Amino acid sequence: MENRIRWGAKAISSDGKDLGKVIRVVIHPKNNEVTHVVIEKGIFNRVAKLVPITTIFFAAPDEVRLKIESKDVETLQDYEETFFVTGEEIDNLESGVTPVYWLRPVGDYAELYPLPPLNTSINVPKDTKSLEPGCDIVSAEEKTIGRLRSFVLNDEGKITHLVSEYGGFGSKSKKLIPIDWVEEIDECKVRVSASSVMVEKLPEMD
Repeated sequence: MENRIRWGAKAISSDGKDLGKVIRVVIHPKNNEVTHVVIEKGIFNRVAKLVPITTIFFAAPDEVRLKIESKDVETLQDYEETFFVTGEEIDNLESGVTPVYWLRPVGDYAELYPLPPLNTSINVPKDTKSLEPGCDIVSAEEKTIGRLRSFVLNDEGKITHLVSEYGGFGSKSKKLIPIDWVEEIDECKVRVSASSVMVEKLPEMD
């Protein structure tokens, strides 16, 4: 049996509660395994949670059903963690961080006091990639030929095909790209070994 995991799919707990939507898919490029999905719910005070693939017992294009109850979602690891950066750590950061300021009223005036800079870490397993929705699919000749919309998985959680949206406005179609064609996976780009002509000749999905 094959399962589909798609960005935007609704996540449902084992007790039937809406847990939010799938916003990212975490994969291991070396063995083509999906290790986690990231779910998020709400508009304000949103917290994204890292859901191990082993807790998913059913996946369809429009929903993902989990083995955990809604009350246990808070025990899942946060996808992102924001923390204050100490003075010793600032010099070691690869990219700059922005200080946050708070207002302290003094008399008739408010003075700006800088807080320590903030940094954000992403809690995904080592050597995995957290793919954004709609990643570019790039052909062997470095041409963007479509967008990644979902994955097709086998029972072992391994990716067998990519579901791509191909074509321009008014003539879009979906094609199944074999995972064997994939050369490189990045967070916002998937490079395949096939030419754009080869991809175009793939049969369209219903």
